Amino acid sequence: LLITHKLKEIMALCDAVTVMRQGAVVFDGPISQCSLDQLAEAMVGRRVTLGRDAAAAAATPGAPLLQAQGLAWRDALGVPRLADVSLTLRAGEIVGIAGVSGNGQSELLEMLSGMARPQAGTLTLGGRPFTPARWLDPATARGLGLAHVPEDRHRCGMVLPFAAWETAVLGYQASPRFADAWGWMRRLAMRGATAQMMDAYDVRPRNPALAARKFSGGNQQKLVLAREALAPAVPPQVLLVGQPTRGVDIGAIEFIHGRLRAMRDAGGAVLVVSSELDEILALADRVIVMNAGRIAGELPISECSEAALGRLMAGAGLH
Repeated sequence: LLITHKLKEIMALCDAVTVMRQGAVVFDGPISQCSLDQLAEAMVGRRVTLGRDAAAAAATPGAPLLQAQGLAWRDALGVPRLADVSLTLRAGEIVGIAGVSGNGQSELLEMLSGMARPQAGTLTLGGRPFTPARWLDPATARGLGLAHVPEDRHRCGMVLPFAAWETAVLGYQASPRFADAWGWMRRLAMRGATAQMMDAYDVRPRNPALAARKFSGGNQQKLVLAREALAPAVPPQVLLVGQPTRGVDIGAIEFIHGRLRAMRDAGGAVLVVSSELDEILALADRVIVMNAGRIAGELPISECSEAALGRLMAGAGLH
């Protein structure tokens, strides 16, 4: 018995499939009598569009919004986790970071978001340079228009016992919208903002008082994404997203992908780190592949395939 929301796994491994929606069986039959699209529609209750939109216009990258040069970091055992990593994020594009988990993607996100400090390298954000001696911190990053959706929403993105309205303002609780000059929190404003986030990002149930742990994984992820994308002080121009749809259902995947594309189309720069090649191929305009803490290659989406990315991920090169 395999329980999963990954449709390709179902089609590849199973002989029969049962689809449940809202506590009821809505489809039950052999694999030979269904397709990926039919399964997705049964799961969500409507037609779902996944994958890349072939009719969508190609991205037209603009000015650099974030530049990193020569980032390097060794862990406590002296193992190099990042080695001379350089990248540029431009307005109007989604950059995907692909690689087998544990090859430096997580460390790169932590450095770019200000959660950790590299031992070498430079970073330029909003025209301001940062070096290891005076590195970016998360509060400064938010003030410069950088938002971050962490890879592990439970560990770094929310406090599970908190009510949704408390989780929805984490990191922004000191902004003038949510706190007065003496630091007292404006709870009504926070609850109102959370209700607006829930409406804009279709978070269900729309109950700001409900504990964060009681929402499904997809709705938790949408709440965290809404918090970062709808920042109350400085609207983000750069969005860093780690594993955007990990543990998320098909309907939420479609919604989250749409929001990331919308930010790109509005002139923002989006960096997506994902262990799902299908997700990278569906979202990215340019793909950077990491292996052993280094950039193993970079390809425009027009030259990307699972085979080409797989070779780079394995350190085998393109030829």
